Amino acid sequence: MINQALRTFREAKHVDHHGDVEDPLSGLIGRRGFAGRAQRALGMHLRPASALMIIEIDHFETITARFGSNCGDMVIRGVAQQLLQMVRGNDVVGRIDTTTFAVLHTEIDLAAVRTVGERLRRSVQSMGFFAEDGSAIPVTVSIGVEVVVRTSRPEAPNLEGLISQALDRVGDARRAGCNRVAAA
Repeated sequence: MINQALRTFREAKHVDHHGDVEDPLSGLIGRRGFAGRAQRALGMHLRPASALMIIEIDHFETITARFGSNCGDMVIRGVAQQLLQMVRGNDVVGRIDTTTFAVLHTEIDLAAVRTVGERLRRSVQSMGFFAEDGSAIPVTVSIGVEVVVRTSRPEAPNLEGLISQALDRVGDARRAGCNRVAAA
């Protein structure tokens, strides 16, 4: 298993920065780049647990309708910056859809990732976004968390399945009123 992890790591080092397309608005890798890096990270992690966190900006359509697309772009950049400030060097972070971000936290348990999610949620809520006319733009995020527990099987977990489950958790957070962290 360790040999497989080392081989996967070497392959990941060779591929990184060559096929990953950066999202010009957020500065993060896009969905395909995130999927590739996250799948490699899941394949080489040797610790008992990792967690996938999906972050969606709440009421983004209302923000752009009320304040304009430039303000929407500013919000996307701001949330991306908050994510980058809160992740560790071995975590994988990307923008996987218009208002959706993903973070694969390696070597972390449910309690720790919930704490990270709550810190992120509070920090986004307290950010000061303002329109050109000086109006405050309220921004919150809903976060879904899915924990990956390593089994004795050598293959990596299915990333698309994890994303789907974490998106279901985002739906749970939104149904509970938005601006929440939901986990299994």
